[in-house]
Amino acid sequence: MDEQFFKVQNEDGEEVLCRVVFTFDAEEHSYVLYTIEGEETGEISALRYELDENGEIGDLSPLESDEEWGMVEEVLNTLVDEFSDDRSNFMTITNEDGEDVVCQILHRFSSNGKSYLFYAIFEEDEPNFSEVFASGYIAGENGEVTELFPIESDEEWEMVENVLASLSEQ
Repeated sequence: MDEQFFKVQNEDGEEVLCRVVFTFDAEEHSYVLYTIEGEETGEISALRYELDENGEIGDLSPLESDEEWGMVEEVLNTLVDEFSDDRSNFMTITNEDGEDVVCQILHRFSSNGKSYLFYAIFEEDEPNFSEVFASGYIAGENGEVTELFPIESDEEWEMVENVLASLSEQ
């Protein structure tokens, strides 16, 4: 399939070329997920659209509500989950504010019949992790993390800290 492009004006009034990542229909609207060509961030954004008389993306308009943005974000997250090359090294957790947060799994290991992992909050723009977390986990049949559980005993924490220290030395 050929790549599709369209043009929009940015906040400076300049016309920029946008590459279509994905289009979909939901409820009574059509949506386009796109990136701006030439920007290295790879940030994906979304607009509503209607097809023009040539069958091309036209009549673009912004999303109007938090609910609409939430629906579009859910579609994007589903696409990332379905088409990501390396889903086994990422997981989504819900933080204390009830928001879904993508985390990168840094290392998995087993001890005394239990599985553990080190993970960090994934920030695409930031290659270094400011904080590393540790948890016990249960894996699904494809190796995905199905459940996290806390490390509770001092003995477990000591073992986990020793593994982290040995990884730091490598």
